[in-house]
Amino acid sequence: MKRPLCLFCLLLSALFVFCMKVLPAPVPDYENLDGRQLILEGQVYRKEYKGRANSGKTLAIYVKPLQILSGFEEESRDSQYSIGNLSENNPIDEIENIICYLDEENILEPKLGNVVRLEGKVRIFADAGNPGEFDMGKYYRMMKLSFRLDNARITAAGTKAWHFREGLFELKEHWAKVLEDVFPAKEASIMKAMLLGEKDGIDEDTKKLYQQNSIIHILAISGLHISMIGMGLYHLLRKAGLGIGPGAVISVFVICCYGLMTGMSMSAVRAIVMFGLHLFADMMGRAYDMITALSLAAVLLLAQQPAYAEHSGFLFSFGAVASIGVLLPVLQGDMERGSGRKRLAVRETLIRKARQALKAGIAVNLGTLPVHLMTYYQFPLYSILLNLAVIPLMTVVMGAGLLCMLTGTVFPGVARGIGAIDRGILWFYEWCCLLNGKIPGGVLVSGRPENWQILVYLLLMAMLAAYGHRAKKRLSAFWKYQWILAALCILFLKAENGFQVTMLDVGQGDCIHIRSGEGKNYLIDGGSSTKKEVMEYQILPYLKYKGINCLEAVFVTHSDGDHCSGILDLLEGYADAGLKVERIILPHIGRESVDEKYREIEELARQQEIEVLYMHQGQRIADGEMEIVCMHPDSGYETKEANEYSLVLLVAYQGFTGLFTGDVEGAGEESMWGYMQEYMQKYAGESGVDDCNVTLLKVAHHGSNYSTGEEMLNRLRPRIALISCGKDNRYGHPHEELLERLERAGSRIYDTPGYGAVTVEKKEPKIWQKIRTKIGTKMRIETFRVEGK
Repeated sequence: MKRPLCLFCLLLSALFVFCMKVLPAPVPDYENLDGRQLILEGQVYRKEYKGRANSGKTLAIYVKPLQILSGFEEESRDSQYSIGNLSENNPIDEIENIICYLDEENILEPKLGNVVRLEGKVRIFADAGNPGEFDMGKYYRMMKLSFRLDNARITAAGTKAWHFREGLFELKEHWAKVLEDVFPAKEASIMKAMLLGEKDGIDEDTKKLYQQNSIIHILAISGLHISMIGMGLYHLLRKAGLGIGPGAVISVFVICCYGLMTGMSMSAVRAIVMFGLHLFADMMGRAYDMITALSLAAVLLLAQQPAYAEHSGFLFSFGAVASIGVLLPVLQGDMERGSGRKRLAVRETLIRKARQALKAGIAVNLGTLPVHLMTYYQFPLYSILLNLAVIPLMTVVMGAGLLCMLTGTVFPGVARGIGAIDRGILWFYEWCCLLNGKIPGGVLVSGRPENWQILVYLLLMAMLAAYGHRAKKRLSAFWKYQWILAALCILFLKAENGFQVTMLDVGQGDCIHIRSGEGKNYLIDGGSSTKKEVMEYQILPYLKYKGINCLEAVFVTHSDGDHCSGILDLLEGYADAGLKVERIILPHIGRESVDEKYREIEELARQQEIEVLYMHQGQRIADGEMEIVCMHPDSGYETKEANEYSLVLLVAYQGFTGLFTGDVEGAGEESMWGYMQEYMQKYAGESGVDDCNVTLLKVAHHGSNYSTGEEMLNRLRPRIALISCGKDNRYGHPHEELLERLERAGSRIYDTPGYGAVTVEKKEPKIWQKIRTKIGTKMRIETFRVEGK
């Protein structure tokens, strides 16, 4: 059997992942601790500075709690503390590690290994409320962090420390200061990320640019760093006359120290394990097998935390190396056998190397493509060519950066001269990324594939690799790429279709996405008063997750910030959003009722050459079998209250009816309800149905008691009631009286604090409604039949 160790490690890794899926560990609930002031004692095992580039030093320390001390009164800070559980729901043994952001006025700066006493305010890591949104709760659980302490103060610290680890930290900080002196702030943050693993201070625009163009990997401590530093040192020691064993031991020791200094990321652990095995093979006089080393590194990491199998960093790192080891030889075919001549012309050699690099890029992109689509929901089509320019220069960037760190203390002028090389290359990287972004169709927004699509794609690629490695006669290039094309078609297949309504979880605000039966997309509102940059962190990720890069229309019900703040952000950064908006639709109101934000939306839309339309009572939009009818306001409606002129829309599709009410209340609701009764009576007469029930009601004004009156509910009798509001909001939404009215009307009530994003689907001619609700990583599905008209 070939590679028995590799096979064993793969089976063991699969077993870890299978057990994690079948027998998942219970998720501790720290909800009752959020906002609570705590005192605890724990040991500092890691520390780093955060936000240094923009907001000064903030020291974050990672603490393993040893005991939780209850009470916060000044006079009780002594041995009288009760030690142990905070409550029956949160025993101390469930609390793994805590990240503590120290107050800027904190006097004591602990050393690694110190046992400290801390006090601060607990903040839990929130789970994602929407598909596509970054799941902070899941990520930090994966990193074995239970919660964080804000504005923490150290009141006491022990003297016992890990002096060696502390020395590495101080060396890292010294070199970070050298890089800050050598480079301008923007370039210094990039070089610190590349060489020291300090990613927190990176300029956000640069980070986003690298991410969008699929070169974000250059900022991670990975195999390039380990091979360049470790192998460089190993070969230097061997040339100096040191034996294989001592040279290998010293090199591995130095690399382990470098890994500890830079934070021991998953990619660094993988590279260090593989580097150590490579040198061990040299010591034993055995051939080094990259795939076996990779599988051993994987099983070591998964044994520690099986959830790493769902971490994008783990999947990117291992997927890229596996692609080079397994898929690249199949793509290269017989090319590596040479041309039959002992020496090739320089031109032929360069062409051959370029072809090798191109095929290596193709192999890596094919192997990591599912991870890319699962993480970013889009793929930069020209990233292969871009990486051909970026990756070869990384050796120069790292070499020059290391020289800058080593010479910067004694010869700062020399270091700045060397740093000019890196500044030029970093400028070239940015220029390439900006150029790539301007190429039409440069980014394919495909959305997240279904799990079965990913599995079938990986199975097809594995079959191709297996056939290529085992077949006596190599597969022709034509059939190779036909096979790859078929796998790509399956991966990019649009598996989800049909009519769909989704209420996003945007905190105290509103955002509704509607997909018509024809596959066109509409947005009703997009704003929040409790979530900053709601468009960037909640709405746009959701749209990309769904594979949406064009909106037929964005309806702005009214100009309150909790309904339009995200839309304003989108219009201001329209060129970089990667989302096309065909038209903005505003309520048709008198000019005396128009306020500053209303005018700002009009102006920004026209600056971006987006059509602006105004909708009033009775107007309709038809999209195949779907129809959107305006119930309010009347043409030129005048009021001093923005809520009163809220756009109210009735959406109908194959027996489904949904009423979307914005924040309408008071005189506006009365006007809307009067017109709607007339409209529904006319519709009932035409269709032979004798009621005006609706399938879905987006409850007005976040569940306020002062809207959605009982008379209207008794007539509409909505089967589904959706309420969008912030958790524990200061308004008390949804009000208890309103909830009681909805229950009396027989509605199923779904609110964003309790359910996260809520999706109602209709795919069959029969009126079957499927409710999907997302709470963090959990998906709940309910299906029930709604009697149609």
